[in-house]
Amino acid sequence: MTKHFTYILIFTIFFGCSKNDTEWSSEKNATIYFGSEPKNEKFTLTFNKTDKSLNYKYVNQIDTTKTITIRKIRNSDSLFFGSGKFIKNDKIPFSNDELQGLEFEYYETVDYSEDATGPILFNPKYGLLAINNVYGPTIILLDEKNDSLTEKIIKKLNE
Repeated sequence: MTKHFTYILIFTIFFGCSKNDTEWSSEKNATIYFGSEPKNEKFTLTFNKTDKSLNYKYVNQIDTTKTITIRKIRNSDSLFFGSGKFIKNDKIPFSNDELQGLEFEYYETVDYSEDATGPILFNPKYGLLAINNVYGPTIILLDEKNDSLTEKIIKKLNE
């Protein structure tokens, strides 16, 4: 009987502790720069992983028409934001201790123009950190509102 119980216990611990990270969701605080005053809004992030891509969907909790979709192609240097393709560039990744020491790569659009979106700061474990947009909104997505960190990110986006 105790041997049977031991097997059940080991089986339960093994499968109970296994990490299933193919789907998860979290909340992100967005600071949106568009116009004279920045706005703070909350987004729900939904993540799912497929054989070929990592998919991130950010939906505004008040206005669900405000949606950001990022698809990172696994084992490649490219990601898709909306209908645009972005490629990782050679710039030194952005990191900060307040972001668990994660490194965020810079992605630039493949269809460069003066008014193009970019750069995008992205890390596969975290998702989207920032989108710079010359003529549209610049968005910073953090776990918690942090004005000093947001300013550092904005500065790096504009270097």
